[in-house]
Amino acid sequence: MAGLYLTVGVLAVVGKLAVEVGFVEPLSQLRWVIVHLVTIGAMTQALFGALPHLISNVGSSTIRLSPRLRWSQWISLNTGYPLILFGMTTGSTVVAVTGATIVLVALALLLVTVYRLSADSRGSLLSRYYRVAPWFLVVGIFAAFGMLLNVHGPGGYFGSIEAHVHANVWGFLALVVAATLLQLIPALTGTELRYPRLKRITFWGMTIGTVGLVSGPWLAMHVLTFTGLAIYVIGTIALLANIVGTKRASGCTKDARVGHILGAYLWLVFPVPWAPLVLLFPNVVPGAPIETAAINGLVFGWMLQLAMAFLPIVVGAFGDTEGVVDVPSAVESSSYTPSWLGVGSINLGMLALWATALPMVSNVAEMLSVAGFALIALPWAVFVVRLWQTFIGDEPRAQREEPTDTSASLGD
Repeated sequence: MAGLYLTVGVLAVVGKLAVEVGFVEPLSQLRWVIVHLVTIGAMTQALFGALPHLISNVGSSTIRLSPRLRWSQWISLNTGYPLILFGMTTGSTVVAVTGATIVLVALALLLVTVYRLSADSRGSLLSRYYRVAPWFLVVGIFAAFGMLLNVHGPGGYFGSIEAHVHANVWGFLALVVAATLLQLIPALTGTELRYPRLKRITFWGMTIGTVGLVSGPWLAMHVLTFTGLAIYVIGTIALLANIVGTKRASGCTKDARVGHILGAYLWLVFPVPWAPLVLLFPNVVPGAPIETAAINGLVFGWMLQLAMAFLPIVVGAFGDTEGVVDVPSAVESSSYTPSWLGVGSINLGMLALWATALPMVSNVAEMLSVAGFALIALPWAVFVVRLWQTFIGDEPRAQREEPTDTSASLGD
């Protein structure tokens, strides 16, 4: 399903390009539909599928789960999400709320899975990342309910939007990604994690920071937002120190997967210095264009690049086994390598999209937008082709460890 939504997403970007050059008429909510095709459509689908395996890799769970529970999660997520899309494009609040409610049910079932699997590994810090992360998605969904039902806090509608984005992206997705990178970077580089003590700083920095980034806009309290932002940056810097330090310790060999990771986090942190300026000087700094560029950066610069770095490896690892997959070993043994040309293209495209937020280039903003989305669409399309090749078995699958104890099987 993640591959399907990524495929529809790249087609939607082509549609957006057609709109911007005037080939077709503007389509309702096209920008937000593209955003949600990548976020809920691709990243959330992939994380729902992989999260139980990732938790099992950091602990020693011997719990066997019924396939019925996993299928219930899949059915709920893939029933609710199309309803959200349909409600967004048609303007039907009832349909969108119904879809969001069903997605919330899927998330509740996932939380049951997460807590059962982590029962034997509560002392593991990485397990704590995975247990906390889904709760931010719960908060994000409730913020979405507020937007759909016109129920807001002191921050009003825009405060609800920011709380929704921050909870889902900077909270749920970023915590899962951080824990996963801390698992996979040693396997990717063939060496030990350079600064293991920083894992705790990353966890608390990102968790406490996200609380401030969610509550601040919703309550219209800038001091909470700024404090949360500062703490979040500390946690992110600690994560990047581990990524860069571990890579440097392994030698100077070039790896496009690491290139995508570093490019991804560039666009995650790039809005940070702009946020205080937008909040404190709204009449001077163009808030709306910067907000648009920041969301584009989170979706196409950060999430899409992380998918391009690892999703085919994960698909190859899960392809023909029903047991718990050793994801780090799959990464270590995988032959999948993205293209450096794709790394350059997508990051150059993001640079063009961010440039559209600058007032001095307003006369060529539309041209820059077309160029930016075109540069992103090209490597995205190549990535989708390689992903489907992995699905149908045209590319070699990663080696994996089969569980020796059947009691450890998830029974997916």
